[in-house]
Amino acid sequence: MDTKSLVSNYVWLISFIRRRGRVPFKEINKAWQRTERDGGLELSKRTFLRHINDIADIFGIDIECEGCGEYNYFITNDDSKSDTTKEWLLNSMSLHNFVCDSQQLKKRILLEDIPSGQKFLTTIIEAIRDLTVLHIWYQGFGKHESDFEIKPICVKLFRQRWYVYAKSQVGNRIYALDRINEIEVTDKKYKFPDIAPDEVFNKTVGVSAFDAKVEKVRIKAFKDKQHGYEDCYLRSLPLHKSQREITNLSTDEYAVFEYDMKVSFDLKQELLRHMDSIEVVSPFSLRDEMKRVTEAMTKRYKKSAKTKAK
Repeated sequence: MDTKSLVSNYVWLISFIRRRGRVPFKEINKAWQRTERDGGLELSKRTFLRHINDIADIFGIDIECEGCGEYNYFITNDDSKSDTTKEWLLNSMSLHNFVCDSQQLKKRILLEDIPSGQKFLTTIIEAIRDLTVLHIWYQGFGKHESDFEIKPICVKLFRQRWYVYAKSQVGNRIYALDRINEIEVTDKKYKFPDIAPDEVFNKTVGVSAFDAKVEKVRIKAFKDKQHGYEDCYLRSLPLHKSQREITNLSTDEYAVFEYDMKVSFDLKQELLRHMDSIEVVSPFSLRDEMKRVTEAMTKRYKKSAKTKAK
C-alpha cells in the first residue's frame, strides 16, 4: 500500500475512535468496511494493531484496549490536542477522508476559498523548514512594489489570507501572501531566531500590533433576540483565548467579558463585525475610537441618503 493510502487509513482510525470514545474492534471493522477502504475488505486484527503502533510513532497518539469486557479500544494519550498545527492537519485530513468516502456529499460540504494559499505557501513553508533566505517582490495596497530579502519565521492563516512573519531589513514584520508578486529562493541560509512563533501572536487578535502594550479590554455582549444573543456566540467562540466572563457585572440585559490583549486594527475590525450587539466599555481610548468610527459611519450613511433623495 502506498504512503498516501496508509496515512489516510491512520487518520480515519484516529477520527473514528475519537468520535466513539470507546469502541470494540468488531465495530471498527464494520465501519471500516462501510467506507470501502481496501476495496471493502475486512480489517484484519494484525493490520489494525500494526496501524496502532504506526499512529503512536507518527502522530504521538496512543490507542489502547481495555483488556476486559467488550475489549473496547480508546485513545489514552493525544499529543495533537496541544499542537494546534497537528490538530488542524488531522481535522483537515479527516474531512478529506470523509468526502472521498462519500462522493455524493462533495457538493454539500462548502468551504471558504483561500486564494493566497495557492501560489507561494509551499515555497515559504519549505524555506522555514530549510532555513533558506527568500527574495520577495512585495506590493502593499496603495504602494509601489519593492523587493528585499526575508528570513521567514512562521506562517499564519487569518480571515482567508495567509501571512508570513519574517525578519527583513526593517526588522520582524508580517507580509500578506496575496501581496507578494514574486518569490526567489536564494542559496543563503540563516539561523532561526530565539523566538517562539506562537508567542508572537499570543496577545493579539489577527496579525498586527506586535509592538503595542497589553491592555485589559472589557466589552458588553447583549443577550436579547434583537442582538442575536451575542453573549452565547462569544461563549461558544471566544474573541480571544484570554476571554473570561465577569459574572458579577453581568445583568439580564448583557454579559460582560474581559480580555488581556493588544489593541490592534484587526481587533477593531472584529469588534465592528459584531455591529450593535456589543459595546466597548474599556479602555477609554478604544471606546472613543469605536465611537468615532460609528459616528463617521452614521454621517456617511446620512449623507448618502440625502444624495439619493435628491
